[in-house]
Amino acid sequence: MKRRSAVVVIVLSCIWLACGGGGGTGPDPQPPKITSGPATSSITVEGATVTWTTDKVASSIVKYGESSSYTDSVSSATLVMSHSVSLTGLDPLKAYNYSVASEDADGRRVTSGNRTFETLSPAPGLVDEGWGLFSQDDLKAALEKFREAYGYEPDNVDVLEGLGWTMLRLYRFEESHPESLSSRKAFEDALALAPQRVDCRAGLAFLYQALEMYLEAYNTAVAALSGGGENYEFEHDPDITASDLQYCQVVSLVALGSFDQALALAKLLDPSIDLDPDDASTWDGHLSFEEALVVVIEGLRDQV
Repeated sequence: MKRRSAVVVIVLSCIWLACGGGGGTGPDPQPPKITSGPATSSITVEGATVTWTTDKVASSIVKYGESSSYTDSVSSATLVMSHSVSLTGLDPLKAYNYSVASEDADGRRVTSGNRTFETLSPAPGLVDEGWGLFSQDDLKAALEKFREAYGYEPDNVDVLEGLGWTMLRLYRFEESHPESLSSRKAFEDALALAPQRVDCRAGLAFLYQALEMYLEAYNTAVAALSGGGENYEFEHDPDITASDLQYCQVVSLVALGSFDQALALAKLLDPSIDLDPDDASTWDGHLSFEEALVVVIEGLRDQV
């Protein structure tokens, strides 16, 4: 009897110890817990980093896709508490769904709910490239960059300004089809979004002048000078200044028949002009004051 009792005691003791009794450290029966996150950071045009933490070491798994059905996954078998997984090769300007999971060494898993993030647009970078090419006078290559950016963000004023100026330099002033993208449409769309955008208004003034829309050219040049002031300088071409806008005004005034006003403004640009509408001796041999004024203004172009 005593021997049997001893055997029973030994068996019960082993069971008790196996279950963690007596201060032992048996396996943790609980799955990992997510204590923070998941969250996204370092989001770029084509990538993002997903981070989260767990209460004990576990693997790192991220499932992601354009819907909560998920089509792709990235994982790391390294057991850690602080998890960081990089997603690469994503499409720009697109919303993604994702979920994370962590599994401990015994196969116990925790899974998060669905989260979302959106990759960045490549438009700002394309605009920078476009202006770089513009400054090098590589206008066709610049136009391709701005057009690519337009495909992503058609309502981006920076994109529209780049298109407007580049097509202005390429003499693509206006298209016959109203929906076609032209310099005029780009500038007018930009100003509808940002009416105080001085560089767009300046470009549109020069465009109206080229299209012989002189009243619009004059008024737009006035508005540009009002916004940019006498020290105005085009951000992407310092050779274009307030003097060019004033000259645009002079040309427009002459075309509109406002000769006296045009002369007064021309004298502000070049005080040495001594033309007098009432003194034929100042007309430099021309038959009329108007004819002499046109010649003076043509010569003024090289000075501004």
